[in-house]
Amino acid sequence: MKNKNIRKTLIIVVSSIILLLFGLVSSISYNAGMNYGEQNAEGIRTSKAKTGETHKKHIKSVIVAKVVNSEIQNIISSSGRVVSLNNITISSEVQGRLIGKNTFKKGTEIKKGAIIFSVKNTDLKLLIDSRKSRFMHLISSNLADIKLDYNSEYGKWESFFSDITLERNLPEFPEMDNSKEKNFIISRSILSEYLSIKSDEEKLSKYTVVAPFNGIITKSYTDVGGNVNPGNPVVDFIRKGGMEIELTVNTSEIGFINIGDDVSFKENGISFNGKIIRKGKFVNEKTQNISVFTSINTDINNLYNGMYVNAIITTKGTENVFEISRRAIFDKNKVYIVDSENKLHSQKVNIIAFQGEKVMIDNLKNNTLIVSEPLVNPVIGSMVKPITK
Repeated sequence: MKNKNIRKTLIIVVSSIILLLFGLVSSISYNAGMNYGEQNAEGIRTSKAKTGETHKKHIKSVIVAKVVNSEIQNIISSSGRVVSLNNITISSEVQGRLIGKNTFKKGTEIKKGAIIFSVKNTDLKLLIDSRKSRFMHLISSNLADIKLDYNSEYGKWESFFSDITLERNLPEFPEMDNSKEKNFIISRSILSEYLSIKSDEEKLSKYTVVAPFNGIITKSYTDVGGNVNPGNPVVDFIRKGGMEIELTVNTSEIGFINIGDDVSFKENGISFNGKIIRKGKFVNEKTQNISVFTSINTDINNLYNGMYVNAIITTKGTENVFEISRRAIFDKNKVYIVDSENKLHSQKVNIIAFQGEKVMIDNLKNNTLIVSEPLVNPVIGSMVKPITK
């Protein structure tokens, strides 16, 4: 009986110890599980945070400009040369030897109406004088008949005869309203002889060449004493003070230039202004440029034919356009833009003018964000951080 009680007591004690150990193990396992869960959750949160930070680090910042379309004046840089309004080559129309006191030196100034050169005309002059003498005799011998048959017309024929001299060209031939008078004059060969002498006088006038305007000799092809033939050039002659400037512009710029646009010049310390007076109608095959011509103030000193000058052409404003740096352009006519979700895209643009380091564009909407600086390895569709300067 006593042994039974002892076994029973041992069983109860062992069972209690087992239950106590089981409870202790369960508590330790629970705590360990809780600690692991918390640590794992913290690791996940830390991993996500790091991923977010890494993602943020890969968002590129880009410099952008907001498109605001407006009217912009086109400022076109150009260069060109001063040219004379009249630049002519004067040639001889007759054959003979050059005579006179003038020597055809480059830079010689000659006033309008003054003789530039003469060709020896002795033979022709003697021939004309001889014919004039015979013509005067012809008129004189017919004056009596005119007075008798056409008394009312006698006065004009007597005056015509009195005006004829060897030193001057024949005076203007009298008008003939009477048909009988006209038949009489023609039958006596008066008219035909008059016209023949006038033809010789016209030839004689070609032996002396006078300046058509105040000008300067810029080149001589011969000198006094030299022989010339019809068509031979003698001198190049330019108008003094009458100058304009021929500028060249690119074909892409000519459409913006209008007659009357202002032009400013600066060369060798000289500043002056002018206006566009005409535009060329053809393109230089080698340079693909077109000429435009400007007026200038003729009172400006130290401007010479052939001098090169720099110019700025200020044209009328172009409406609804936007100007941006050339650095923003890639592939000739594309730019990067940033959309409302800050994603990067490329877009073709219509470039209507180049102005120094800038280009003028006319097909972007207002408030468009356009990347104004070159990008390195851009990814279309990627997120970017736009920064407005």
